[in-house]
Amino acid sequence: MIRRPLQLANARDGFPPASPPDLMAAGLDVAAAIEGVRREHGEVGLFVRALAAGLAEDTDAAADRERALDLVAIAAWRSGALALRADALTRLERIEAAVERRAAAKTLGIGVDFLEAFLRRQRTDRFWWPGRADERGYVLATGGFRGVGGAWIRPPDRVVRLADAGAFAFLVAGEWWRLDADVWGARLTASVEPEAVAAEDGASDGVSIVIGPDTHLAWVHVRDAA
Repeated sequence: MIRRPLQLANARDGFPPASPPDLMAAGLDVAAAIEGVRREHGEVGLFVRALAAGLAEDTDAAADRERALDLVAIAAWRSGALALRADALTRLERIEAAVERRAAAKTLGIGVDFLEAFLRRQRTDRFWWPGRADERGYVLATGGFRGVGGAWIRPPDRVVRLADAGAFAFLVAGEWWRLDADVWGARLTASVEPEAVAAEDGASDGVSIVIGPDTHLAWVHVRDAA
């Protein structure tokens, strides 16, 4: 089990090194897109590498505004910018051309043969990706000891699920923290005491939070249906 905050789908992303691509022919400013990703708490390096992988598969997209926008949105979500989730999924659902589907899959870092299954599963399971079974259902770790770069000064005492999808609240040393997460991204922020609780962890969707008195980390785990 991992010992530091980590998004497990990103642990072995497989994207090769890349420089920010030039999308001026498509009328897009990559520097502005990078700043948007940073503002939405995405990982800029991952965004650049994911976008470059998609453009390498569909070279014509670099001069086609709509196709380039599709890949930018998908890469931004892939980098952990949770605010782009809905837009990226909408774009993915409407892509039909074979070359564009291959480019979208490359941008996500999954095989094109898994793309349909990924989209189908994401409708009901925001934490699914093709490699999840290899991690025994674990999808991410959050928190961590503040003394080594984490967020918390002691292990979490309590966790509750919030009404928003992929949202949880942790009570740590008398203070509440909110986690918003999906397969590609996780954002942990100081919060107020939660008012709307959907359910305690272990709800019927199979998502649970693993905490313990001897670790500053909390793990999100998803149990697949039998």
